[in-house]
Amino acid sequence: MPGRKVLIATKTYPSISTKYKETVCTAGILLSEDEKPQQWIRIYPIPFRYMDYDKRYLRWSIIRAEISKDEKDSRLESFRANHSTIKIIRKIDTSNNLQERKSLLLPLKFDLIEQIKEQNKSLGIIKLQSIKRY
Repeated sequence: MPGRKVLIATKTYPSISTKYKETVCTAGILLSEDEKPQQWIRIYPIPFRYMDYDKRYLRWSIIRAEISKDEKDSRLESFRANHSTIKIIRKIDTSNNLQERKSLLLPLKFDLIEQIKEQNKSLGIIKLQSIKRY
């Protein structure tokens, strides 16, 4: 099957666009065929509300879609998807204390925000060491 696997981490609230009508931006993790995490990616634009119901993915879904680097966006993580090729493979549940989600996220974690910036990345995850004030 063509395309790449992506774990959907989150998507933005829909925004109005004069060019694309209404779109969302999706952040996820590009996966290898055997579902090993490779890198964070951003997929934009996605006309989520206008897609067929069987293509409307939820957070923590693994999808397959034809994606390509967005040449108009200089950020390393920016991709475009052919939304008509989206196929939902499966949803990752919360069983075993979120173990499968952790196994896909934590290999890509950074210790400090500065490390994300040093690598010229615009997406990343850090694990907080402590919360001093809330």
